[in-house]
Amino acid sequence: MTGPPFTSGDLALMSFDPDEVTRLVGLQPTTTWRSGGPHPVSGTSRPRRFSSWKYEQPEAHNYITEDIVVPLLDAIEPYTDGIHTACRTMGMRAGIMVVVTMHGDRDTVDGEPHVSTAAITYTSETLRRLVELDLSLAHDQYVLLPD
Repeated sequence: MTGPPFTSGDLALMSFDPDEVTRLVGLQPTTTWRSGGPHPVSGTSRPRRFSSWKYEQPEAHNYITEDIVVPLLDAIEPYTDGIHTACRTMGMRAGIMVVVTMHGDRDTVDGEPHVSTAAITYTSETLRRLVELDLSLAHDQYVLLPD
């Protein structure tokens, strides 16, 4: 599975039972939903196309990404065997998504807009922990500029 647009086979893999993931992992998620359930966009009857199982940390006001990821690893590492079991038995992959939202100014450098964004860095220890958990790591960055 490489990403949207998803094939019917991809969507079948993404239609898992979140309760089964919870049972296998042994960790209570913060958010789940089932494929086919109601979509959160108001005014639409379109069902969700895939299931989801998430364990999230509270929002933090910190642009040092390692300071965000390490507490999450601390929380989920005791469930490593369960994570591996769920991935193996259900054909799943596990990953971490870090979303960084920055508030910037409309600075210009040589007449072009310039916005400083968060540097994404990790120590070898954190990278080793990610590998041991067999987790992918993705970052989304958003820059909110004043009007």
